[in-house]
Amino acid sequence: MVDSIARSQGNVVVAATLNRALKPAGFERIGRNEPIVIKGFSTDTATQLFQPITNVIDAQNALLEQRIFNRLQEEPERVDARTVAARFRTRERNENPALRRTPDQVLEDLRIRFGITSEGPRTDFASVSNRPSLSELFGASSGETGSNNLSSGFTSDTGLSPLQSSRVAIAKEATLDISDLSLGTSSSTPERILVRLDSSERGSEDELGVAQGKLLLNGTELQNGVVHSLTVAEYNSLQYVARDIEALDYLSVIGVDDTNQTRGEAVTTAISTSASGVERFLRDGLERFEFIAKTEAGIPVPRVSIDFEGTFVNGDILSDINAGLIEVSVNQFGNLDNGGTNLLLQSSGNTLDVTFGSSPPLDGVVVNIKALDDSVDISDIQVKLG
Repeated sequence: MVDSIARSQGNVVVAATLNRALKPAGFERIGRNEPIVIKGFSTDTATQLFQPITNVIDAQNALLEQRIFNRLQEEPERVDARTVAARFRTRERNENPALRRTPDQVLEDLRIRFGITSEGPRTDFASVSNRPSLSELFGASSGETGSNNLSSGFTSDTGLSPLQSSRVAIAKEATLDISDLSLGTSSSTPERILVRLDSSERGSEDELGVAQGKLLLNGTELQNGVVHSLTVAEYNSLQYVARDIEALDYLSVIGVDDTNQTRGEAVTTAISTSASGVERFLRDGLERFEFIAKTEAGIPVPRVSIDFEGTFVNGDILSDINAGLIEVSVNQFGNLDNGGTNLLLQSSGNTLDVTFGSSPPLDGVVVNIKALDDSVDISDIQVKLG
């Protein structure tokens, strides 16, 4: 490019010089003031001789300008192995903040998603040792008086209290029928059942906190943190309504026989709420559903019962599993390598039983459903843990 410019400039200088030298206006003869024209030359001679050179110079300059202009224009990048490798070596940092995570942020993401921390898997919920005692719930220390104070004057009859699940996980804003927690009929029939709802998060004085969810009796909300005396029928019609945040509440009950001055033992169910609910996503072209059921920290869960709601090809989830249209896997929360075994022979309808044998998970489980048929849709999941 430099040589072309120099050559063009040189040609212009030569042409201009010859044009001035060989295009004479004439010479004056002293004393006569007459022009003398040199033989063989005219006023147009220089132009005729050097105009072709000018045309060549103009053409070269135009070509040079075009080349420079083309260099300034963006050209499609040639994609080959070398350019791809160079692009990876010199690539700029992606502006997506999700791809610019510090190790601490990545660890926090894993903790939120799977309960993984630098100390190992865990849940943010309180330990099972945090559960309220009988005296806190229904004794003099609870502030209850009269017929709701069971700290004295009542003998124990363990068969009076309802048999119900110890832990259950539901989705946000879900409604749980308390009757679904029942594991069977009590050996003795109580005259009434005392019920109260508290939070697993305690106050600064270690007192029971106000629950996040609420109890409904025939549509009427019952005050949290207060003992309510209900008939057996009223108790069975209770509903728990979760909020839209992740939380764990304690539902505590005890059966009472006033005639015989007997009472059962306090039974507490830890009701945890999954803020993410039933998540759905695509993987390998198949629709999948996932539900993370966290519960109290540090408690082994040898067996899990899962209730599904949704649309199934053969009427219920168990039939679709047996038909090869659905695959369900249940793994330990925070340790997905620890998987449970589906007890299909003991399952029925939309309830699936899972056991972990000698390796019970801690803190909760992750339920994953793979739908092999587009007609399958999972709308809700409830998990009872141990």
